[in-house]
Amino acid sequence: MEIMRRVVADRMELTITGRLDSYWADHLDSGLTETVREGHHDLRLDLSDVIFLSSAGIAVLVKFHKRLTAIKGRLVIASASPAVRAVLRMTRLTDLLVDEAPSAVPPAAAGRDLVRAGLAMEVFDLVPAARLVCRTYGDHGAPGEASGATVQCPEGRFAFGIGAFGSTDADCRDRYGEFVAVAGAAAHLPGDGTEVPDYLVASDTEAPAVRAVRAVVCDGSFAHQFRFDLKPPAAAVTLDGVAAAAIDMVGGAVGIVMVAEASGLVGASLRRSPVEGAAGGFFAFPDVRTRLTFTAERAFGRTLALVAGVAQPASAAGPAPHLRPLDAGGARAGHFHAAAFPFHPFRKGRIELNETVRGLFDAGGLLGVLHLLHDDREIVGVGQSEFTRGACWISPLDRGEPLGCLT
Repeated sequence: MEIMRRVVADRMELTITGRLDSYWADHLDSGLTETVREGHHDLRLDLSDVIFLSSAGIAVLVKFHKRLTAIKGRLVIASASPAVRAVLRMTRLTDLLVDEAPSAVPPAAAGRDLVRAGLAMEVFDLVPAARLVCRTYGDHGAPGEASGATVQCPEGRFAFGIGAFGSTDADCRDRYGEFVAVAGAAAHLPGDGTEVPDYLVASDTEAPAVRAVRAVVCDGSFAHQFRFDLKPPAAAVTLDGVAAAAIDMVGGAVGIVMVAEASGLVGASLRRSPVEGAAGGFFAFPDVRTRLTFTAERAFGRTLALVAGVAQPASAAGPAPHLRPLDAGGARAGHFHAAAFPFHPFRKGRIELNETVRGLFDAGGLLGVLHLLHDDREIVGVGQSEFTRGACWISPLDRGEPLGCLT
């Protein structure tokens, strides 16, 4: 089987030649996956030179038709051989897949275009006057020196820190680890050594809750959304690059939620709950190696990452105990957590945060949760997390009072 591609206007046309059977179905799946990953969501297939189509090939076509339809794209068969038509009639898929008359995909809402340091952005104003209030818990002392508090995670809040799913400290003591919660969904990596992430999603009546010993909580609405893509010759944009663009856009401290294709994530996660305590301190060397996992190289490459955090110019006043340098020069500081999911396409243009995040969790397959870091160690350091394209929701950030309890 052979696949030839060409772009006509904003549409990708694929001409497929040969047999589309069980042997070649995986090849077609890989080809369509790569095409969609490149950002093409309007696919027209020419199957006029396909001499055989099996159920395995049909399964691939139906899978991508459903995926693209869900994000307002499409996959259609523009031309089919007699052999293909016979199979489509037999399986009653002709009406679903065949469209020999080109039709336009409804255009996505257009925003204003900006280019910053090789980053091409399309900006959408949501609630331009909106602001977020950032409040923190567990500002002083090590996590093990404080009792936990319950963080409710409704749709209008994003939060991240060290916590666990449970209602009491006794219940969570051995499982405290990284968590991130956005738009009524929360992901958690237990610090019990299992390294198996878990998640909770809001129901119609109840939001998920996390028992936290350290937390950054942001409440309010987002002022802007921007979609970003790379402008050649750039191969990827760093987390600091995204944060710098967001800081410039709002003029100072900023709260950020991002859904983006990750080239690789750099960070750390707890292998043991920090409330267990340790002789000489939890982070004392060499025992820290049994308590904390660092990414020795970029992890979760070619995945879709849900990232939440705060960033600001290094000179600004902010929640200092929770912030770390984002770049080698120390120009910006921030704190970000990320949840990684298997890659799947999401709609272009302006999109809804709640719908996008819920789609990630509904699809399942949560791969891990990380506290993102800048690994600036000499020689062996692997740098920062990197992304190729994605969507960010941002708002200016106001500092609220540290909380004695969270609800």
